[in-house]
Formats: sequence, structure tokens, C-alpha cells
Amino acid sequence: MSSVVFICNLALSNIGKPNITDINEASAEAKACKQFYDHVRDLLLQSYPWTFARKTAPLAGITNSKPRRWRRAYQRPNDCLKVRRVSDETFPDYLPYGGDTVAGGFPYEIEGAEIFCNLSPAFLEYTRKVVDPTRYPPLFVDAFGWHLAVRLAMPMTRDPKVRADAYQLAVQMQTEAAVADANEVRETSDYPAEAIEARE
Repeated sequence: MSSVVFICNLALSNIGKPNITDINEASAEAKACKQFYDHVRDLLLQSYPWTFARKTAPLAGITNSKPRRWRRAYQRPNDCLKVRRVSDETFPDYLPYGGDTVAGGFPYEIEGAEIFCNLSPAFLEYTRKVVDPTRYPPLFVDAFGWHLAVRLAMPMTRDPKVRADAYQLAVQMQTEAAVADANEVRETSDYPAEAIEARE
């Protein structure tokens, strides 16, 4: 089971630095981890439509400041890191997730914390901010540890080569995590069809 300290210690180990016992301790390692942890987490979550961070929720209507262009305005959810698609209540679940209006969703516009579209009701599919590290899959944890190591490398080691090596591994692990996540979605999506074929 992962934890904030575990991920920080992965990152520190990746650049050859000693582990911490608490992210709030007074050590230089803990202070550096605390400085970058949330930022790296949100960047990594936002970079790809991870299934564990997926959420679909009805949008809350607000005053429409663009009535000539859009029929409805909605409040962007507070935990939304990345809008993936706006849909109506009849939108099929089996269409590809992670796209935009081209991937089967409905047209929309985002301005600050407002989402404009022509749907009522409207549902938002998005990547949410997941702060509980126990929800992260192992490959995501590994990618997170390497990306955090990239941020820690220069302040902790002052060695550009350490940072460059960490970055290369961070990209590699992020790709592996994304491929595993995509394969999981594909296997889940294929299951109903396989079940139907088995009954025929």
C-alpha cells in the first residue's frame, strides 16, 4: 500500500538520497519533497486520462454570461484537473474515454471555472484530483516517484546528469503506466462482446 512518504522515499532513492520518516520533518529531503509533491502529482494526473482518476458527474448550472453563443453555463467541479468530455444523460458509456468533442462528446467551451455548452442536463467526464496515494496503481506510483525525482535532482544533487537520467526514466515509466491503464480499459470494454460470443 502506497503512501506520501513511500512515494517521496522512492524519489529520494532514485537520486541517491536518504529516506525520510515524515514529510513534515525538518530535514532538507523532506522540505524538498513537500515543496514539489503536490505539483508533480497534479501534473502527472492531468497528463493522461487514468482510469483510477476518472469521474463523471452532473454539472451545476450557473448564470450564463454568453447567451448569444451557448444555451447553458455550468460550474467546473472543484476537483477537476482536466476536462475530458461533456455529455448528456443518454451518452453511451462504451465510447472512447479521454477525448474531446472529436472523440464523440458534445461541443463545449471552458473559461476559468465556467463550462459552456448547449446541453441540459449536462454531465462532465473528467480527471479528478486524487490525493489518496492508496488509490494509485503500482506503475503510476513508480512513474510518480521518478517524476518527483526529476524535480528533486537539482536542488538535492546539483548534478544535471542525475536529473537527465531521472527524466528519461520518468518518461519511460509514465509510458508503461499509461499503456497498462489503456490495456485495462480495452480488456474491460471487450468483456461484454466476449460474453455475448460465448453465449451464442
